This record gives sequence, C-alpha cells and structure tokens, in this order.
Amino acid sequence: MRKNNAKTTYYWFSIFALCFLCFQAVSYYIRPNYSGEGAIISYFLGIAPNFFPAIGIPALFVVLIMQLKTSSKWLIERNYLTANFISLIGLVGWEFIQTTSKKLHFDWNDILWTFIGAAIFQLIWVLTPERLKDLGSTIQPQG
Repeated sequence: MRKNNAKTTYYWFSIFALCFLCFQAVSYYIRPNYSGEGAIISYFLGIAPNFFPAIGIPALFVVLIMQLKTSSKWLIERNYLTANFISLIGLVGWEFIQTTSKKLHFDWNDILWTFIGAAIFQLIWVLTPERLKDLGSTIQPQG
C-alpha cells in the first residue's frame, strides 16, 4: 500500500477549488450585479453555474475515490471516468429536478454546458502529466 501523493492531491483539489470560486463569484456576485444588455455575456453568466461544477466536481471525486479502500482495480485505474460519470448524473439530475420548482429554472443550455464542462475535465485529465494522476492507490494486494 502506497501513501497518497500530496502534490497530486493538491493539484486536483486546486482545480476543484478554482472552479468552486468561479461558481461562487458568478452566482453570488457577478450575475446579481450585472445590469448590462450584452446577450452573449448574459448567456455565459447563465450557464457558468453549470459549467464550472462540471469541471470541478469530478476533480474532487478523483481525490475521494482514491481514498476508498477497494480491491476494484478498474475503479482505481479509471477513477476519472467514475468521477465524471457521478458528477454528470448529479448535475443533470439536479437540472431535471428544477422542472418541479417554481423558484428554479430548467434550461437545456445548462445541460449542454454541463456536458461541455465534463468534456473539458476529460481534456484536463488527458493533458495532466502521469505523475499527477497517481494518488497512491489503496488497492489491497491479493495473494
């Protein structure tokens, strides 16, 4: 059993934190105070709360999945896919739950940008150096 690589954990957690800060800034500071007429800016301010979590949440799940004590080699080796899948299910599910709310707003563009954010997370994973992908697996030796 190897110890977790602190630099790798910080790397993925930093991606999560950056996306969380962007989400917070757009949701609670920029959007409520934006009074401009720019349709493009309004559009991007509308989809940003779905886009940033679609990148950041899987980064957090990558770290959390690696903390599991499991013998599932597939889960450990494909943690980025599992993390992205869990995130997509949650974010798209939340968007559909909004159809039952009078205060929240369902929007197909939010779903589209959730998938785009998930694709960008995958791109970040592909471009990340191998040394920052291994969090020190907790797979128990068999045999």
